[in-house]
Amino acid sequence: MVRVLVLTKNILAEEVITKKLQHLNYEVFCSTSILEELQSNGHMSELVNYFPIIIIGETISSYEMEIMLPKLKKHGQRILREMDHPLSEDEKGQLLNHGLSGYVQSNDSIESLRENLAEVMASYQNHEPVEVEACLEEEPRGISAITLINLSTLELQVLEKLRSKPGEIISRDELCMTLWGNVSQSRLAQLSSLVKNIKLKLEILEIDKEVIQTIWGKGYRVMQDSIVQNK
Repeated sequence: MVRVLVLTKNILAEEVITKKLQHLNYEVFCSTSILEELQSNGHMSELVNYFPIIIIGETISSYEMEIMLPKLKKHGQRILREMDHPLSEDEKGQLLNHGLSGYVQSNDSIESLRENLAEVMASYQNHEPVEVEACLEEEPRGISAITLINLSTLELQVLEKLRSKPGEIISRDELCMTLWGNVSQSRLAQLSSLVKNIKLKLEILEIDKEVIQTIWGKGYRVMQDSIVQNK
């Protein structure tokens, strides 16, 4: 299964394209915290290395995209721009000149999106994957190591949401809205299961599972000095 990272200012704005990509069996991870980290201090999370395809969401301006691209292009991923309209040949040429591999639209048909991404992945086939050993040597046991034991997309989204506000309590309702856009008893139960799974995987890595704290009646938080906090 191929992982796709969508950088966006609003996760809910990516629901349509996310569902289409998941329909095509891509594992999609939408993140605002990776974007904010990149924009605020120029640091690019090691998490980015595990996504061969990066989509720059339509909530990000062209000016912001141009500033980010030099960082994003360093590791060989295929970078696509999400647009809300078809592009002229001149506009396509401008994207290529910036080093992008193309563009996608949220209103693309499943067939069009399938063929577009198949072509993008074909051009990526010579990319050297990040070695597990090398990654663990470069980084302390933290977010990159967590990725190596395959947190699911939803588990990653929960962790990234908590990491975006270290030390702050995020309510269960807010997390449900971030993940699914609605709140129900079944969604709350699913959220509890996701948090339990994250804690178990942290424990496997010999990271204190209580870096994610359950605040009964209020929600969850990541401790401010936690190893899974943004650098």
